[in-house]
Amino acid sequence: MDFTTKYKSIVFMGKISSGKGTQAHNVLQAFGGTLYSNGDKMRTTATFETPFGEKMKETYEGGFLMPEWVASYWMTHALVSEHINDTIVFEGVAKKPNEAVLFDEIHHWIHRPYVVFHLEISDDEVRRRSERRARDVVDSPKSVEKRLEEYHTYTAKSIEFFRGKGTLIDIDGTLSQEAVKQQIFNYLI
Repeated sequence: MDFTTKYKSIVFMGKISSGKGTQAHNVLQAFGGTLYSNGDKMRTTATFETPFGEKMKETYEGGFLMPEWVASYWMTHALVSEHINDTIVFEGVAKKPNEAVLFDEIHHWIHRPYVVFHLEISDDEVRRRSERRARDVVDSPKSVEKRLEEYHTYTAKSIEFFRGKGTLIDIDGTLSQEAVKQQIFNYLI
């Protein structure tokens, strides 16, 4: 841990394969804190042999965003129960507009400063990166197209919400990983 920042919550948003996870880990390594990832929680839950786990697997593999009530519950729990005093680096949270509003309301209510970094890449770049990455079924062409549809339907509106609140920083996600990292660090320090 080499740096400090005034932000208690640092959020990474963007399309699939935009570099959110990579940059979240860069921030954690340099600033410390706790990683919170709805994607990680969804992948873990999808392995449970329960009705909830099976439904999460179906949702994940289909390229759909999780239901708002699940995402909001997990996010709220992280903020007010699990990591109250920690700096939290959020990767892929508040993807639906109601979740974004709740995220903002919680932060204002508990006086917790936050910033949102939006890693911008084109849909074509998403397709290229997902094909190269081929991590699991969500990188399949069918799932990528559904996830892009979900992004344009929901997450783009959340990004505009945060932009309207003055908490959003747009970053060109097509730059090198190091250049993206430097822009993020310049803002956080």
